[in-house]
Amino acid sequence: MNRTITPEQTDELFKACKNYGVFFYDVQIEIVDHLASIIEKQWNENPELEFEQAKKQAISNFGKSNFTAFARTMEKEVNRKYNRLHWQYFIHFYKWPKLLLTLALTLGLYTLFEISGQTETIVLCYSGIVIIGFLFYLIFISRKFRFSGEHGKTFLLESRQSINYSIIVFLIQLPNLTRLLTDAIKLEFTENKFIHAGLSFFMVLLSILLYAHMFPLARKIKEHITEQFPEFVK
Repeated sequence: MNRTITPEQTDELFKACKNYGVFFYDVQIEIVDHLASIIEKQWNENPELEFEQAKKQAISNFGKSNFTAFARTMEKEVNRKYNRLHWQYFIHFYKWPKLLLTLALTLGLYTLFEISGQTETIVLCYSGIVIIGFLFYLIFISRKFRFSGEHGKTFLLESRQSINYSIIVFLIQLPNLTRLLTDAIKLEFTENKFIHAGLSFFMVLLSILLYAHMFPLARKIKEHITEQFPEFVK
């Protein structure tokens, strides 16, 4: 009968991952599975080999520095998997009605720019609304999509939600960025139709993207982690 890794030995492999600076639990699982396969292959060839010795040999296959590089490679692989997952969620969310809504809101905002002649004021007000809305979300709404992992478990997938902050920073800086762009290409900020059209499109698109990450994608991420790791999520 072939020897297999016991739960206690699996815990030792998880500890080894932490010792090498791998802190995301979903990445640790990939590495532990890989190490366990190597150890069990060693046992098939030498059933009397002690676990500690087998573990050292499995890790030494990479070398001290190379194992760290391997761990980073595995983290990138998991991250790529989550990239695909994010796109699947977003494409599922961003279907035809929302495409039509994007066009309608873009046209409406463009018309407002053209009629009012107050482009800078509108963009500044928009940035202010984004700040207030995001603070409200963090204080009162985001807790619905949070979860705590038992035993200090953290997940790479959850950490990807930081993309919200990147979008927020861009939207807050939109007035300054637009002013810099118009100065660079010497276009009039408040009267140029191309500036109005570009601003309308990007403001609406980024707003929908931000909404998607804050609500439906955040909900999907929590559901995915809860389904994959129910014993560690509460």
